[in-house]
Amino acid sequence: MAVPKPTTALEAVAVVVGALVAFIVVVPLVPLLLDLVVGIFRGFFDAIVPGGRTYED
Repeated sequence: MAVPKPTTALEAVAVVVGALVAFIVVVPLVPLLLDLVVGIFRGFFDAIVPGGRTYED
């Protein structure tokens, strides 16, 4: 199913504004998602590896 191209200037502006809003919303979430993925990986790794990580004070 094809997405129609914007035919008027108002539709083109709406597409640009929507893209900017999506960019502003998604970009700050990237570090949170990466932290979640790394945290899950570390949790599995700590559970599998004998002894796990040691925390130094």
